[in-house]
Amino acid sequence: MADATAALELLEFQADDELEQELQTNLAQLNHSLQEYEIEQSLSGPCDKNGAYLIIKAGTNGIDAQYWAEMLLRMYIMWGLSRGYQVADVESSPAPEIGIISTTLEIDGRYACGYLKSETGIHRLKRKSPFNITIMRLSSTATVEILPMYVQLEIAQQDLRAILPNLNQNTNGTKAWVKIVHIPTGISAICDGCRTQMQNKDKALAVLKSKLFAIMQRQGVQQLADIQCDRLKTFLNQPIREYQFASDSANQDKVLDFRTGIETTAVAEVLDGKIDPFIKAGLLLKN
Repeated sequence: MADATAALELLEFQADDELEQELQTNLAQLNHSLQEYEIEQSLSGPCDKNGAYLIIKAGTNGIDAQYWAEMLLRMYIMWGLSRGYQVADVESSPAPEIGIISTTLEIDGRYACGYLKSETGIHRLKRKSPFNITIMRLSSTATVEILPMYVQLEIAQQDLRAILPNLNQNTNGTKAWVKIVHIPTGISAICDGCRTQMQNKDKALAVLKSKLFAIMQRQGVQQLADIQCDRLKTFLNQPIREYQFASDSANQDKVLDFRTGIETTAVAEVLDGKIDPFIKAGLLLKN
């Protein structure tokens, strides 16, 4: 702020192109900082300051949906890295040909959960299929779910079941995945991104706690026993954004957020991780 004020005072006495450019840069940085501060002041939820687990699941449209899920994964990785967050793989289930069936990503940094929480829901891609030339226009979907990291939640040991790879799968020592199931609800979490089975077990349990905590928050209940299992998928089934690649001259590339009406034709930039306008608009609308 002081640098911008000094530059402005100097420009009042003498024109200087270089100094004016510096002033414009300082003002842009100041404006960005003010926007960030405004957003962070609205992030007052109990876990908004936490890191986030980001879960992506491909829809039922076969290879197109699986490739779309991988595109979304890349988008969020690039967004997280651009903000200086620590990004790590927790679990990934590759598709047989190309893309992913599901994945869990850890995005650790201050306010990561708060920023990303409005991304939960169905993301839809409309384009000509690159895998089936007979389909002129295809709609593929993937579900995104955001969970807070570092959740403190007590779960009775008898309500948990650990599933490990059998000996035949683990003879070469490369399979160390662990799946933890919460028996009363059937909710589960799996981790294969750590080096050892013990580390994977701890991480899977942490993700499971985050899943259960998020469900309790959405349903407004205080106890695990009060979770209504028949309402588990309702929140995740809401379409929130559509990404469209034009298939003919009558249409144009665009990304449209259904909740805020925010729209852009810069689809490539969005898929390169530049999603802040959508995130900020969603947060401001919610608050």
